[in-house]
Amino acid sequence: MLNNVALFTEPKSINLQTIDIPKIKESEILVKTAYCGLCGTDIHLYDGKVPFANYPLVPGHEFSGEIIKVGSKVKNDLKIGDRVAINPNLSCYDLQKKLCYYCEKNRKHFCVAWEAIGVTLNGAFAEYVICPSTVAYKIPDNVSLKAAAFMEPLACCLHGLNNMTIMDSDVVFIIGCGPIGLLMLSVIKATTSCKVIVSEPVNSRRNLARKIGADVILNPLSDEIVPIINSETCDKGVDVAIECVGLSNTAKQAIGSLNKGGKALIFGVADPLSTIDLDIHRLYSNEISIFGSFTNPNTNMRALDLLSKDILTPIPIISHEFPIKRIEEAISLIKSHVDNVNKILINP
Repeated sequence: MLNNVALFTEPKSINLQTIDIPKIKESEILVKTAYCGLCGTDIHLYDGKVPFANYPLVPGHEFSGEIIKVGSKVKNDLKIGDRVAINPNLSCYDLQKKLCYYCEKNRKHFCVAWEAIGVTLNGAFAEYVICPSTVAYKIPDNVSLKAAAFMEPLACCLHGLNNMTIMDSDVVFIIGCGPIGLLMLSVIKATTSCKVIVSEPVNSRRNLARKIGADVILNPLSDEIVPIINSETCDKGVDVAIECVGLSNTAKQAIGSLNKGGKALIFGVADPLSTIDLDIHRLYSNEISIFGSFTNPNTNMRALDLLSKDILTPIPIISHEFPIKRIEEAISLIKSHVDNVNKILINP
């Protein structure tokens, strides 16, 4: 059986190839890809900025599809024809290894044997993907394959928000309204009635934020952010700040915007060498909390549940769809940072 794939042979080099599909193992499934999101991580892989990536590599980790083969020892009631969304992050449990220190403590996203479909293992910029059966989640009947491709990034957002405990009376500040920032906004607006301020330089993304329900929409290229936040919070600052860009200055802005007792979520993926200066006395005296967030442990089912309840939909976030053969065009479009480009899906 043959598989058409987009193979990243090395940074900035993509070959469209037709390769043989290996025989699946007893505990694996073979999934026919329906949709796969083009993520910032994929851009980093293209640019060679993921130090633990294994080239040559077929990227693609935000995906949904249909099972076409099932291994003989698959135990979780999966069968041929099931529609599934895949959690690409593999731990000792999924890799059938003895549980490491972190997996024993249910911190499997820190697993010492961690692998990721589409990052260290071949992923879904392909017609077919081999996956451990333990990372496949059946898609509810009322959720489309297109929407289900957002399970992984939505689950990542939910994991990050777990530590924020946002209340209806809070003011939340989201920095960056790319796909992740808009998903954060969607979750917060679907589950609370708090005020949300967003900051985003791209006009089309500000318009999407407005449609999703942002209360105050700022352009950091022209608006005075600090005075407006002070005006919206009676000079107290925001209760929660969520950084979705991955830059030192936006991380510092998030922390600086906080009220006493405020919480900052640093969600954007920064360069490994990025640093910021912190006012340690302010952290102490104002009881400021700063959280990071890595991947999506234990939140995939909740993500699908939110999608099935129809209280949020990621579909408006999609701006383009491309076949695999136009993957380089899709990457160039993302890297151009032009208006009217947001989430791109790859459809084999």
